[in-house]
Amino acid sequence: MKYYGYTRVSTTTQAEKGQGLDTQKNAIEEYAKKNTLTLSAIYTDAGISGTTADRDGLNELLSVLDKDDIVIVLNTSRLWRSDSVKVLVHHELKKDHVQIKSIEQPNYDIYTKDPNDFLFNGMMELLDQYERMTISKKLAKGRKTKARNGSKSCGTAPFGYRWQDAAIVIDYNNHLIVQDIFTMFADCENLSEVARRCAEKGYKTTQGNDFTKKSISNILHNDFYIGIVTHAGKKTPGTHEPIIERELFEQING
Repeated sequence: MKYYGYTRVSTTTQAEKGQGLDTQKNAIEEYAKKNTLTLSAIYTDAGISGTTADRDGLNELLSVLDKDDIVIVLNTSRLWRSDSVKVLVHHELKKDHVQIKSIEQPNYDIYTKDPNDFLFNGMMELLDQYERMTISKKLAKGRKTKARNGSKSCGTAPFGYRWQDAAIVIDYNNHLIVQDIFTMFADCENLSEVARRCAEKGYKTTQGNDFTKKSISNILHNDFYIGIVTHAGKKTPGTHEPIIERELFEQING
């Protein structure tokens, strides 16, 4: 548990002359001393209205808070001056079960049940969900654009390839193993036999494991090896270099 102070004045004149800021700071330090508390830091916003949520000092304060920390203010009006900002600040503080100690409001508790809590909390949950959906939508759009342009959109590079910056290139340490797996299956048409031969030759997967029938089957059916990118069920010619001849791939998967 750590203790932080927060001070704010709304006008530029007050900020320049230190009016209010010094009073708040002194009150917080005196409160901490009286209650034998150690202040980790005091964050300040000078010349900014409490009806504005986007404040440098407040943002810095919220970024350092951890579970069960306590924020000390002269009055809660230093943190907010509108219901909308109050809801936002409450929401951020409650994420880590942070408490507010208001010197001029000794009985104030942000966890006291309020008739508006249900509505406000519901609104915040919807906003959080909307934000997550927006981020997911942007990521999905980026993956779709990459796939449309013939690039693998994300994830692990197939065995025999590797990521190089934002592109997939041939992994010349393993691509011959992929080619040999296709050749061996074309010869015997038996997954168990191919797995046995891989073990006999000392072939290992990216994780250092022996090749199983399933891992071999996944390789044999992956048309990425002939230059195809698949995204959301749609197949597109890729920009990467194929390592298996299309004729061999179609022979095995025909």
